[in-house]
Amino acid sequence: MPHRRASGMTALVLLLLSPALAGAADPTVGQTVVRQGPAVASDLYAFGGGVDVQADVEGDLVAGGGRVVNGKRVQGNLIVAAGSVEIGGAVMRNVRAAGGAVTISGRVARNVNAGGGTVVVTPDGVIEGRARLVGGEVRMAGTVAKKLYAAGAVVVIGGEVQGDVELVAQEIEVLPSARIKGHLVYWSPRDARISPKAQIEGSITHNLPELPRALARTGAALFTVSRLLFVIGLIVTAIALFLLFPGFTRLAAQTIGSDPLKSLGLGALLCVTVPVVAILIMFTILGIPLGLILFLSYLVSLLMGFLVAAFFLGEVGAQAFFPRARRSKLVGVLCLVVALGVMALINQLPYVGGALMAAAVLVGMGAMSLHVWRHWDDPEGTEEAGVVVLREHERDSRA
Repeated sequence: MPHRRASGMTALVLLLLSPALAGAADPTVGQTVVRQGPAVASDLYAFGGGVDVQADVEGDLVAGGGRVVNGKRVQGNLIVAAGSVEIGGAVMRNVRAAGGAVTISGRVARNVNAGGGTVVVTPDGVIEGRARLVGGEVRMAGTVAKKLYAAGAVVVIGGEVQGDVELVAQEIEVLPSARIKGHLVYWSPRDARISPKAQIEGSITHNLPELPRALARTGAALFTVSRLLFVIGLIVTAIALFLLFPGFTRLAAQTIGSDPLKSLGLGALLCVTVPVVAILIMFTILGIPLGLILFLSYLVSLLMGFLVAAFFLGEVGAQAFFPRARRSKLVGVLCLVVALGVMALINQLPYVGGALMAAAVLVGMGAMSLHVWRHWDDPEGTEEAGVVVLREHERDSRA
C-alpha cells in the first residue's frame, strides 16, 4: 500500500512536470499569458497568474496558474491545474483538470477526469467518453456518452447520461431534465431527491454508506485531489516568488552553497526554539494573539525553507545543464519546477526520504534567516549584491 501511494504521488508530480520533462515545443511563462491568433502547430505549455488560450492547439495543451481559460480547439490532451478552470473549446482527446472551480462547457472527444471545490458540466458541455467528477459540489447538466462517476458532498444531475451512473454523496438530486439510459447506483445516508419527470431507463439502487468499495474509492480520490491542489499551490507560489523576487530567491539559495552547515544549524535551532517561545508567550497576559502570530510565522518559515532549498537545487541544475548565455527566465522556471519534482520524488523514498526532506527544510530555513540577518546587519552590501543578481536575472531573461 505505501508503494501504491508513493507511485500515485509520483504520477501526480510527473503530470505537473510534463512540460519540463518533455522539452516543450512552445512554452509560455508569465504573470498573465494570453495566446491568440494563428494555430499553435505543436504542444503548448502555458503557466502564469492568468492564462487565456484563444488559439487552436494542434498538440497537447498543458496549463497552470491562478485562472486558466481555453476557448478554442485542442487536438491532443488538455491537462490543466489552476484556481479556476474554464474549458469552452473542443478537446479531441482526454481532459484532466484540477482546481478550485472547474467548468466544462465545450466538447470532449474522449474521457474527462476532473476534481476541485466545484465541478460543473454546463448544458453545452458534451463528453463523448467516460466522466469521473470529484469535488465538494458536482453539477452535471451536459451530456456524457458513456459511464458517469461523480462524488462529493453535493451531486446534482440534470443532463443526459447514455451509460450507467454511479454517485457517492451526502446529498443527491436528479432534476426533471435528467436523462439516464443505464442504471443509477448511489451511496448516500439519505434518499436521493429524484424528480418524477426524470427519465431513468435502468434500475435505481440505493446503498447506505457502510464504507462500501465505491465510498472508499471516493475518499482516496478526494485525498488525491487535495494533495494535487497542494502541489499546484506550492508550484504556483514558488514560480511567483522566483519571478517577483529574483534577487531574494537567488541570494537565499546561494547562502546554502556558501554556508551549508551554518544554515543547517540555525534552521535546527529555530525549528526547536520558535514553537517553545510561541507557547510560552501564549501563557502571558495578552500573549495569545502574539503567540499565534509567531506560530503562524513559524509555519510560513517552514514552507519558505522548503522553497529556498528548491531554489538552490534549481540553480544547481541550471548551472549544470544551461550555460549562462542560454539561461532565460523560462529556463529558470523549468529548472525550479523540476527541482520541486525531484524533491517530491525523494520524499517518497522509504526510510530516508522524510529525513532528507526535513534536512532540506532546515537548511532552507536557516539560509533564509542568515540572508535576512545579513541584510539587517549590512543592508548596503546585501542590497548591492541583490542589484547585481537582479541585473544578471534581467540579462538572462533578455538572452
